[in-house]
Amino acid sequence: MKKAAGRMGCNLRRVITQQSENAYFVLRVNDYFHIRRFSMTKKGTKTQKSVILGMCAVLLPTIFLPVNTQPAAGAAAVLNLNPAADSYVSSEAAAVNYGKAASMVTKQAAVNDRSAYLKFDLSGIMGTITSAKLKLYVKNRSASVSRSVYAVSTDNWTENGLTYSSRPPYGSQVGAAVITSPGWVEFDVTPYIKGEHAGDKTASLYIKDPVLSSDAGIEFYSKENGTNIPVLAVTTGTASTAPAPFVHPGGLFKQSDLDRMKYMVQAGVEPYLTSFNELKADAKSSYLYTVKGDPSWTSVNRGGLHGSEFESDVTAAYLNALMWAITGDARHADKAVQIFNTWSSLTEVTGGGTEALNAGLFAWKLVEAAEIIKSTYSGWAPADLQKFKDMLVYPGYSTTGVPSSVTQNNGTFYWRIYNGDPGRHGNQDLLAWRAMISMGVFLDNRTMYDRALRYFKGLPHRPDDLPYTPGPSTSGTQLGTNMYFDTFQANRQSTTADWGYNGVLQHYIWENGQNQESSRDQQHAFLGVGTAAGIAEVAWNQGDDVWNSLDNRLLKGFEFMAKYNTSYIASFPDQPGPWEPDNFIQRTDRTGRWFSKMMNPHFESDFVRVSRGDFPGKRPVYEQAVAHFQVRMGQGSLAPWTERSRDVAISKSGYEKTGFSLDHPGWGALTFRRPPGVAGDPVKGFAGGVPSFGVHVLPGTVEAENYDHFPASGEGRTYHDLSAGNSSGQYRSDSVDIQSVSTGGYALTDLDAGEWYTYTVFVPVTGKYKVRVSYASPSGGGAVKFAFNGTDAGGPTALPATGSWTAWSAHTAADQVQLSAGVQTMRVYVGGTSDKFVLDRIQIEAVN
Repeated sequence: MKKAAGRMGCNLRRVITQQSENAYFVLRVNDYFHIRRFSMTKKGTKTQKSVILGMCAVLLPTIFLPVNTQPAAGAAAVLNLNPAADSYVSSEAAAVNYGKAASMVTKQAAVNDRSAYLKFDLSGIMGTITSAKLKLYVKNRSASVSRSVYAVSTDNWTENGLTYSSRPPYGSQVGAAVITSPGWVEFDVTPYIKGEHAGDKTASLYIKDPVLSSDAGIEFYSKENGTNIPVLAVTTGTASTAPAPFVHPGGLFKQSDLDRMKYMVQAGVEPYLTSFNELKADAKSSYLYTVKGDPSWTSVNRGGLHGSEFESDVTAAYLNALMWAITGDARHADKAVQIFNTWSSLTEVTGGGTEALNAGLFAWKLVEAAEIIKSTYSGWAPADLQKFKDMLVYPGYSTTGVPSSVTQNNGTFYWRIYNGDPGRHGNQDLLAWRAMISMGVFLDNRTMYDRALRYFKGLPHRPDDLPYTPGPSTSGTQLGTNMYFDTFQANRQSTTADWGYNGVLQHYIWENGQNQESSRDQQHAFLGVGTAAGIAEVAWNQGDDVWNSLDNRLLKGFEFMAKYNTSYIASFPDQPGPWEPDNFIQRTDRTGRWFSKMMNPHFESDFVRVSRGDFPGKRPVYEQAVAHFQVRMGQGSLAPWTERSRDVAISKSGYEKTGFSLDHPGWGALTFRRPPGVAGDPVKGFAGGVPSFGVHVLPGTVEAENYDHFPASGEGRTYHDLSAGNSSGQYRSDSVDIQSVSTGGYALTDLDAGEWYTYTVFVPVTGKYKVRVSYASPSGGGAVKFAFNGTDAGGPTALPATGSWTAWSAHTAADQVQLSAGVQTMRVYVGGTSDKFVLDRIQIEAVN
């Protein structure tokens, strides 16, 4: 798509557009952020703006005292980041490091390839990113040439260690610019930076000449030059004092996920139908289930008082919530509500020293069920709903201190999990944060949600919330040793705030994919990785991508665990026998209590029983992982063992069911499996910037601007666009051009041949259908083609002229299209000559 001329030509211009008399700059110097306001009249010229930009460049390296000033309400914020690392590499000097060079050379010569790397820390960016521009100063050039910017998924390279031989690989192109003279050049990298900010908050970039052997050199100043150093100018959206609203339902499942389950069952598509029938046969999914709890009970203890009754009722509430969403039978919803109300009098949740584990395990699935019912059913009385909410945080929620009335015998779920478990294995720490992230969504508590997410990502606590447990925790007296692990007494210190223990993603799944409990036993390792995936899924549904963070750490964790366990019970041509890791990391965990020495196939210190490979029927974790890595991300080739493990589990024990205790959501062939190509999630609009999820039901009308949503970059997944950015800046922040139309609503505009857009739709009945498009085209020349479920619905159809850009017409794009019942993708391809029409909506009609 063509980008509108002059749109957001520089960040300062954007700020002035939104607040004409004041331009705000947020300067980061070391660990401080400095906001400076420059006054300016509406008569400001480009020259005056350039002067201020120059002032900003001069001020960037200057040391200021930190200030508390914030942009006025309604003002955009511009953050100018300098690289944390920058350097270049040369194939002719493959072992040489250029980290201290004052400039970065980029040149593609026949005998020498020189390219640059930059790394930016994005953790200080607050708010929604609306623009990200990489600005480099060209020292000199040998010709008028182009340079391209590429994504780098690996961030562990260092400025003083980078060489051509050790350089990380680069991925897809994320920006480009033509360089005609020395001076500043700008690359729009917005979609990529948004994705990295949502992930691990570190962005690595690779800059090279896209033309092989062009022999045209460009030198950019590096940060070592001292002046005109690289800048990543990030603009965040309009400031707001209100927290961002949540997606509801928005725990493990959005409305579109619940729709997918329901519609696939209605259409009789496998394996959804069989999995549903097995769910239906479970006694705990029945609306006739007898509630085990008593409304007069005020205490519960996992493994003790009322623990077995609570566990049974939580499972029943969760399964009945799913049954309600799929069948629409209100008796299931009423049963779930009865269970919630029964346990709303709790004032004491105890765990015998493992409160975080026990409260987290008890709470997460209960809250997931409550989120479905609260968001989709009107029969839960407001007073009862509020009583249930209050019970979760009894004796009351606080961000300033633990209530004085909280004791070992007084206090419920939140106050047992609020700081995780800093003294034990990762699954126990993770389960606390797993419960908290869903609780934050259910309670519409952004601080609580952020508390869980920030901890999991290894970030400091919010300044308006309670701190996390400090550290470090080091190893003291050795308590035990065997061939798999050593144990120690922990010596916890308090010199480092927000230390981050075994439940932090990077501390639970290590860089090779091994997890902190791999040397303990495989059952706990499965529990931990599955719990981490649950946190990632809730975050994904709220627009935060941690699934793919830390160089795909979760994928590595699943693959390592899958290969070790599955190769033990199944043989494959490329792995005929059990795989024994040759890259095992020996490391002390974050508590200081546990030192991992080698993989443990047993159960901790019980060296008779075998835990390795004992996952079919017990650990239903693979459907969810395959759905994300293979279908959402298109990374099936990177996760072959994850898919193999799912298939081996099915062959040995059937489709996933509940699994062990309350450990996993289960039933993944029904709840998590995604049809081929359904990478994103269907939306029917946006309210306050929040997607309104729901599957489009055919026959019907689909607004063209409502292509499937994707929390990270949707490029190549839910759409394919030939240029960065939204030329009109309207409706959505993806790199898709959308404009408002005179008749109301929006339309796709600046359409270039080769682009495409994907929509998830439900076809209730197998049969023939007609596809019509509503569009406007002054002179004709454009064309469209449709595909359903990956199969073309005929060839390209030319779109005749309508007379103007505002003269709308409907035209048949495909007729007598045979569609099969079920949820599937509908993709529209743009053809013909570029920029010849705007697309308003797509209409699907049944053919009698």
